[in-house]
Amino acid sequence: MSELLTRSEGELRVAAARAVELAVQRGAAARATASNHGFARIVIRDGVVETAERSGGQSLSVTVFREGRRGSASTESLDRAAIERVVEEAMLIAGHVQPDPDAALPPADWLAITGPAPELYAEGPRGTDTLMAAAGAIDRAAVAVADAVQGRLRVSESVALASENIWALATSDGFCRSARSSQDGRWCAMLAQDGGGSTSDYCQSQGRRADALLPAQAIAERAAERALSALGARTVKSGRYPVLFDARTAHSLVGELAGALTGMAQHRKMSFLANPLGRAVAAPHLDLIEDPFEPLGMASGGFDSEGIAGSTRAILRKGVAEGLFLSTFSARKLGMRSTGNADGFYNLRLVSDAPGGDWLAMLRRLGTGLVVTGLQGGSIDPTSGNWTHAVKGLWVEEGMVVHAVNDVTLAGSMPAMLTGIQAVGSDIERQGAISTGSILIDEMQVGGGA
Repeated sequence: MSELLTRSEGELRVAAARAVELAVQRGAAARATASNHGFARIVIRDGVVETAERSGGQSLSVTVFREGRRGSASTESLDRAAIERVVEEAMLIAGHVQPDPDAALPPADWLAITGPAPELYAEGPRGTDTLMAAAGAIDRAAVAVADAVQGRLRVSESVALASENIWALATSDGFCRSARSSQDGRWCAMLAQDGGGSTSDYCQSQGRRADALLPAQAIAERAAERALSALGARTVKSGRYPVLFDARTAHSLVGELAGALTGMAQHRKMSFLANPLGRAVAAPHLDLIEDPFEPLGMASGGFDSEGIAGSTRAILRKGVAEGLFLSTFSARKLGMRSTGNADGFYNLRLVSDAPGGDWLAMLRRLGTGLVVTGLQGGSIDPTSGNWTHAVKGLWVEEGMVVHAVNDVTLAGSMPAMLTGIQAVGSDIERQGAISTGSILIDEMQVGGGA
């Protein structure tokens, strides 16, 4: 029995199917989603439990389609009367919107009525006592690490959290499936200080099963190392230099690439990669692989919120764009077929057939230039791809770290940055859906001192 959930998959399938049945009786096609979620978190600060949080809830949302019009409504109750009310509300809303021929359910033959169901849930204790013990272990390890450097480190917070979710989807074309997922997370933030000032950093570990997370000692040590490495930061001379994004910040580059390849970005012509299919958009040694079916993957799923399955595929192959991320609506606007990405992309992995080696090898490949360890605000123009961020990091000369860096601005163009990727490190980190190692770019504009 789950410590965080109050409903079963069967109960949610019944509720979603009931909403669809009521909509069909009123002359509409329909899609309904019922869900139940639970969350718990423990935060320890200064050796004391600061936050002990537990929350949860349930909901049902229904979307009806009638005569080219679409209406949606939701409720937090799953009883029969509430389901009837929410269907009536959705029907009323649909009657007051302008028709759009592309606002309709996907064709029935697109639906994954049967098919693979990747493992998303791992059994395990996720109650308050378990999280209290986990957060306490991180805090004790962090305090020991801080004590070893004699006053240069202070533990900001130690955190353990867990969540579980169940959801069921039903449509008027006969689709009715459900899924259950779990997520566990651990976190430690440290403050480093010396005569020149102070700085903070963190380490986090997340996954679908607690026993696969980083141990408490490793989390504490990495948080401490990152905080200490940022002490003594200063600016650098403005100029054009090679730039190495560490694995943690490299995720943002992969995310920007994926965002430019969404169906809505292409439809609205708000992408710096216009008409990308069949065109070289990144360095020729790069592949970007999407895998919806990875067991316990953070972005795995057997179907999206429209009931359509994704597929294991190359989004980029040797730098050439081979795929987009399409929902039913965006696919229709582009004259294509949905790729099962109504909720975004599944697990993405950036790989190179010319790998750059581990972190020390990547520093040697960088030679003299800037390492980016944190993005501190900035923006990207989605149409032009002009990219500007304030960053923090490290200055490297001949492959050796010289000093920490702050008060610099980094600028470039995403199309040029993607084609200018020289190597991807083997120091792979996963954040959410994206897995990548550090990324070395040939040249960017660094704005620092005179």
